[in-house]
Amino acid sequence: MFNLVQLLIKLSGFLLFVLLEVICFSLVVRYNGNQEKVYTNTVNQFTGWLQKKSASTYQYFQLYDENRRLAKENARLLDRLANVGINVQNPLDTVWADSLQPKFNFLAAQVIKNSITEHHNYLVLDKGSKDGVTAHSGVVSDDGVVGIVRKVSKNYSVAMSILHRQAIVNARIRHKNYFGPMTWRSNDIHIFNLDNIPKDALVTKGDTVETSGYSTMFPPGITLGVVDKMWMDPGSNFFTIEVRSFAKMSNLQHAYIVRNIFKVEQEQLEKSVTNEDE
Repeated sequence: MFNLVQLLIKLSGFLLFVLLEVICFSLVVRYNGNQEKVYTNTVNQFTGWLQKKSASTYQYFQLYDENRRLAKENARLLDRLANVGINVQNPLDTVWADSLQPKFNFLAAQVIKNSITEHHNYLVLDKGSKDGVTAHSGVVSDDGVVGIVRKVSKNYSVAMSILHRQAIVNARIRHKNYFGPMTWRSNDIHIFNLDNIPKDALVTKGDTVETSGYSTMFPPGITLGVVDKMWMDPGSNFFTIEVRSFAKMSNLQHAYIVRNIFKVEQEQLEKSVTNEDE
């Protein structure tokens, strides 16, 4: 307390000067119309600037919540698009009632880790088993397929990126239905190879490549990219096709985990047939 009193005594001259300046300033503004207008205009501009900066700051901190909300909304839209062919009601035939329920749903997730520079790249997502995520679920973004879930913990999941030498996506040429495996074999993160397309297929540069729907991981019709180059090696019965992917893997922040509601049933049925053949 004594030190505070000493400090105030030491600064008493300066504090008195400041007080007198404030009093003089207020008197000048109060009793002079021009100065009062200048002061009011300056205060209003400064207040407006502060309010604008405050609103911008608030909006910036709200972007995270807004992005999460939009991701959830996109997941709901993807649900509807993926199941549009399944949900169409046919009032003339009720025999297919069991097939009218949706087959796929989409879970919005945040990408918390992503690699693109290795031969075996992975994604880490902030959704896990408590959210209903299981291994071998597909992962997509707004631009197409980005990976396949490999491991799941309670709160997280690790997905094999499409930029992984062992990642295979069953793809087809849109409207032409020629299908085959699409893999990443180049050093370019945008270029993929589509195999097993026969030489008599009517495929041209610029054709759209999409998921075929022949796996339990992805619904049909998810856009993958376009045919960029194609040629046929001597003696081969199949095209060598390079696909330019739409997926923006280098700045991936949000993704959607694809959940096939009937995946276990379908896989068990297929396995039972395979066992019988053996």
